[in-house]
Amino acid sequence: MRSLSALLLVAASAGFACDNPFTYSYLTETLKPGKITIEQWATARLGRDIGAGYDARYRGFDFKTEIEQGISENEQISYYINYRYFDTATREGLQFDGFQIAYMRMLSDPDKNSWGHAIYIEPGYSQASGKNGSFRDQYSLELKYLLQHNFGEKLDWIYAANLVAEIERTPATDSDAVSFKITQGIAHEINANWYAGLEAVASVEWAELNNFEYAAIFLGPCVRYQNESGFFTVVTALAQVYGSPADKGNLNVSEKSPYEVRIKAGINF
Repeated sequence: MRSLSALLLVAASAGFACDNPFTYSYLTETLKPGKITIEQWATARLGRDIGAGYDARYRGFDFKTEIEQGISENEQISYYINYRYFDTATREGLQFDGFQIAYMRMLSDPDKNSWGHAIYIEPGYSQASGKNGSFRDQYSLELKYLLQHNFGEKLDWIYAANLVAEIERTPATDSDAVSFKITQGIAHEINANWYAGLEAVASVEWAELNNFEYAAIFLGPCVRYQNESGFFTVVTALAQVYGSPADKGNLNVSEKSPYEVRIKAGINF
């Protein structure tokens, strides 16, 4: 029965990568050559304190348009264009942020092996600070090691974990920031149209690699809907459950928002 399910999954993924039920974690499977996926991301960062009065209800929204293209049996290229929207006492409105180009290579197919493995390399440019919307040129390089495990009697469970390292360089201030992140997700395929699960994100950042900035852990549910025409949407709602240095209970709300909601909608071609 397990072998039959595995064969059916391989056949179903002949045109596209596996359906990703997460918004913060990447799967290890890549698009097949010539296939394209277009996604629109929207991430709301809510409730962060950056001042008193009006600013105490800081709201920031990140928008990302992604185009994924399969270039070989185990490689794909992704292109990202980013915008930010701020609603604070000092800044309001939509502004262009920057772009990234990412290369991903699948090292092991999770439909054919117990574990899937992949590497992901993403250089990028940003001109709008996510903390306050101020303009500055910033260059980044993000490296990811991706893990995926499909399990269950019908292979209807997915576990994913991403190990992420990123360095950001701001030439105007001659400053660097180094961050590390671990994302994890587990989800169950309810039927052909729906997945439901949980995601967790833990991150830590240093300035110049020796000046601790913050650490934070987020946790929350995720759900995915897809239909036969190739359209899909995924939603994750995260709450900060730990932050350091803590400045509101056991949370850090000066560097990270206490709540994040991310929505992805896209279509496969």
